[in-house]
Amino acid sequence: MSMPNAGAAPARVVLIEDSEPIRQMISVYLTNNGMKVFEADTVGAGRRAVNLLKPQIVLLDLGLEDGDGIDLLPEIVTQKIPCMVISARSQALDRVISLEKGAHDYMTKPIELRELLLRMRRMIASQATPTSPNDTIWAFGDIRVDQALRAIITANGSKNVPITATEFKLLRIFISRAGRVVDRAELAKVIGVRSVEVSRALDISVSRLRKKLRDSGYEVNLRSVRGSGYLFSSDQITIGEPLSDDLDAVEAPETSLAS
Repeated sequence: MSMPNAGAAPARVVLIEDSEPIRQMISVYLTNNGMKVFEADTVGAGRRAVNLLKPQIVLLDLGLEDGDGIDLLPEIVTQKIPCMVISARSQALDRVISLEKGAHDYMTKPIELRELLLRMRRMIASQATPTSPNDTIWAFGDIRVDQALRAIITANGSKNVPITATEFKLLRIFISRAGRVVDRAELAKVIGVRSVEVSRALDISVSRLRKKLRDSGYEVNLRSVRGSGYLFSSDQITIGEPLSDDLDAVEAPETSLAS
């Protein structure tokens, strides 16, 4: 089974739309159907959201306050992010130009939300990272893990970083519970630690796993939630410089980027 489906992590959607009623209608509907929506209402805010979040899909209006959304299309598609245009422009020329500039789909307002959701799911599925023939590769955001070799595949693909059986179990449960706090007692049971209170084995294992993710070129928000457990947030997956070694120092992501 492919890990992105098994993990049930919500798809990240950037919705660029300047009409607040339409934006709220779409956002609430998609959120209720298992997606995580980040809103933007201008070309500038949309650009920042796409560059920061690297979403699974972008929904793009054309007539925005600070410019034409169609000018964003080349920037989005060069990042290999599928984009659906949602516009009141019903002329065939607008549709053709949008598709020529890289839009994957085009819907004319007013839209039917169930149709929108169906089209989006098909677009996301068509862009899914293919697995190896024996289905041993996990792909989650930018992170790739080879189950057979029990190793993290580096961001540039140059090598694999081996992880221990304990680290492998932890990574698997964090990915499958992305966005939710995993209780310390449950994590301790997974790695075979009998007493969380008297043993720092869990904290050490999590710290080593986080370091190996960094060494592989990935930055993730994997932080301790005081009195509860650990939280792995998929929205903070980026490639960049290492963060602080203090798991508690990582801030939770914001959920809106509308300007």
